Amino acid sequence: MPSPASEFTLYRLDHAASTVTSLSSQPFDSMDYSRYKYGSGSAADMYARMLWSAFRARHQELVRSRRLIVTASPYHHVPTAANEVAIRFAAMLTAERGLHGLPAVHVGRIERMAVPSGDYGTLPLAARTRLMAANTLSFDRLRPYADGAHLIVVDDVKVTGAHQHCLLSATDPLPFHARLFMHIATFETSPGQLDPAIEDKLNHAAVRTLSDLADIAADADFAWNVRVCKFVLKPANRAELPSFVAAMPERFVRELCRNSVADGYARMEPYRESHAIALRELRRRTTVTAPD
Repeated sequence: MPSPASEFTLYRLDHAASTVTSLSSQPFDSMDYSRYKYGSGSAADMYARMLWSAFRARHQELVRSRRLIVTASPYHHVPTAANEVAIRFAAMLTAERGLHGLPAVHVGRIERMAVPSGDYGTLPLAARTRLMAANTLSFDRLRPYADGAHLIVVDDVKVTGAHQHCLLSATDPLPFHARLFMHIATFETSPGQLDPAIEDKLNHAAVRTLSDLADIAADADFAWNVRVCKFVLKPANRAELPSFVAAMPERFVRELCRNSVADGYARMEPYRESHAIALRELRRRTTVTAPD
């Protein structure tokens, strides 16, 4: 029999992304959320602290449970934005457990064996469900720690529930004691009433252009994620891309090229030309700075 599963969410939102209920004294801010989705480490840290504060106040039995695994939504090579929140949340949880002589939280990873092109946040329910069903996930990194452990899966927003349903089905055979799905926000309206485009609007509240992203990427706490990679490389940004990468630090351009190859964007038709632009910029800099 599958282990029991439950949910924990910081904000419950209506169809317009307005707060219905909240476990935080701080109101939901779509601009903060958008910056978090595009790599702001400070925004990820803010959400991790808010989740931790609410979780600690309501789930001391989990804080002090014998074995805990914290993971985030699946990824191939480049992490999801939720991974930053998961790592920070797990560190706070480990610190609290240490005060009671309990072992550290195991920070695990669910692997996505292939990365699709396109933006998941723009898809309707049926397309999300098909995409999730077609994805192959690996739990090999969690399996050795699963027996009798509480699993906490950190994700950012639950819109249609397709992603959570996929993870529920995939983890049913594993011997967890219990599973908890933790979200920054959940939409209260039924999937039939909710326009999935609301997630796309939320994601882009603060970041609509590469110039918007440049301000976040310049911060010392910037953290790469899969959304940033696809956004930089997508065809709609191609005209602006040469001037954008020319203005970015070499480290950013190098990591963009490396991530593009590792997740396969360099070989995907929608992103191949953009990858070539970034690679040309990186080679130009290498040639210019190479010694005689």
